[in-house]
Amino acid sequence: MSERFHVAAPPADGRAVLTGDEARHLARVLRGRVGDHVVLFDGVGTHWPAEITAIGRDRIDLRTAAAVTEPAPAAPPLTLAVALPKGERQQWLVEKLTELGVSRLVPLVTTRGVAQPTAAALQRLGRTVIEACKQCGRDRLLAIGEPATLTTAITDQPAGSLLLLADPRGDACPAAPPAQPVLVLVGPEGGFTAEEIAAAEAAGARRVALARHVLRVETAAIAAAARFA
Repeated sequence: MSERFHVAAPPADGRAVLTGDEARHLARVLRGRVGDHVVLFDGVGTHWPAEITAIGRDRIDLRTAAAVTEPAPAAPPLTLAVALPKGERQQWLVEKLTELGVSRLVPLVTTRGVAQPTAAALQRLGRTVIEACKQCGRDRLLAIGEPATLTTAITDQPAGSLLLLADPRGDACPAAPPAQPVLVLVGPEGGFTAEEIAAAEAAGARRVALARHVLRVETAAIAAAARFA
């Protein structure tokens, strides 16, 4: 067994504990046994080979080997501020952004948005991030920020960031990867309003086209991730 599991607290003195969903999945779904080998990761860049030493009802104890730290990403951090689509498209979007190495996702609150980023929805997306990291081998979780308006998302970016707004009528997207942090704003299916676009441009955002055609929300976000992550 070489499954990966997210551990809430890093190992101490060569020992670690899995609880909650991760423990139940290992014990009840995968039928883990004492002596099985797994990999634990902390979500901030480190993983540990581990061996199961005890299995309880909702707790698994493990003995860990030396930590392995994932190299820091070579590209500057990429934040995608996205007006989330409905239903399962949200989970699919988060899964792919995690696989592609996006640093942070900010759910956008927009005039024409179709899905409300409720606390329950964000909790589900957080779980999707963990599952995607387990599958793809990523040790750093995709961070999911608090819901924000377009102008707040821009204000929260580090100074000197490249600010881009996805717009099929915009300029050609930069061809070379930028040397500074990037924020890409992706609107809802109905697009940003004229007022939202004006506010973004006043804050320094540049309108860019990510493809020749009009893209759905999740396609636009993935196109941005593939270009800048």
